[in-house]
Amino acid sequence: QVVLAVVSGLPLGIYDPGSHRAAMKLTRVGLLFCALGSAVCHAAQQSQGDRTITQVVRLLQDLLEKSKEEGDVERDLYAKYKCYCDTSEADKKAEIDSLSEEIAILESKIDELQASTGGLSQEVAKLDKDIAANKQAAEEATAIRKKENEAFLALQKDLKDAIAQMKSAIKTLSEVGADQTLATAADHKQYMAGHEGAALVEVKNTLRQALLAANAFVSPKQAVVVDAFLQAPFTGTYTAQSGEVVGILKNMLDTFEANLAAAEKTEADQLAAYDKYMEELAKALVEMQAAYQSKQSELGGNDGDLATKRGQLDVAVAAKAEAEDFLARLLEMCAAKKKQYEERVALRTNEETALAEAIA
Repeated sequence: QVVLAVVSGLPLGIYDPGSHRAAMKLTRVGLLFCALGSAVCHAAQQSQGDRTITQVVRLLQDLLEKSKEEGDVERDLYAKYKCYCDTSEADKKAEIDSLSEEIAILESKIDELQASTGGLSQEVAKLDKDIAANKQAAEEATAIRKKENEAFLALQKDLKDAIAQMKSAIKTLSEVGADQTLATAADHKQYMAGHEGAALVEVKNTLRQALLAANAFVSPKQAVVVDAFLQAPFTGTYTAQSGEVVGILKNMLDTFEANLAAAEKTEADQLAAYDKYMEELAKALVEMQAAYQSKQSELGGNDGDLATKRGQLDVAVAAKAEAEDFLARLLEMCAAKKKQYEERVALRTNEETALAEAIA
């Protein structure tokens, strides 16, 4: 009772453990008396020269001092822990911001690469079609050129054969005096000298072949003359009809020679145009193939860059998620430590207040 009275601040004569005031005091110091029990018992057995209250006061002062020292240590430890929390929070938030920026940049780069890849794919597809069209155009032009040349060669042969036949027929008719433009044809009675029998038949066949070739190119009026001449028996002597036929043959010869010259010029022009066109196609093909290879290389580079950027994005996203998870757990842990520290500070303050009041 002496210890309780001293701790409660009540005079020894009026201390009543059951009173309301004593109960309040006991509540404030709480379990402190349990800690003091053994110390008080020990103090009661000390030298008879020290008064009991003095010993209790010293004990309470030691406890108060120790509590303050422990409070200082705990405050320093919490300050360091809070510094760790604040620093870690700031670092993680900065890391998250940096990763967010990196993710945004990577996503933008990936979008650009995908857009570039889409554009390049379209260009490559178009170049592929253009190259195929170029080759097809070259094949078609070559086929047309071949047909033109074959047609020209056939026409050239026909015209040369016709020209040879015309010349032979005109020469044959000239020999019988049908060509009145020659001095030797003045005598209308001239007979074909040196042409008898089988030779006469050969001359007749030559004339028929030439006239048949010319018949397709003469006017209707001239055709009548040619047909009549062909139907009449050929005697080898000059007639007025023969002279008219010679004129027709000469006109046909001029026509055939002009047609041959025109055909040869057309063939030369077509060949030159074909060569120029093929040269342009070949040049365009080389350019398109070079562009195709270049675009394909860019596509390959884009594929590699896309794979790299996507890998970097996955790493950044995972790192950000990990940092955010760490930050959430850090904030929760720091908040819990803060709450614990504040509760201990409050408890310690109450204890120190109770001790101070008890000492007083």
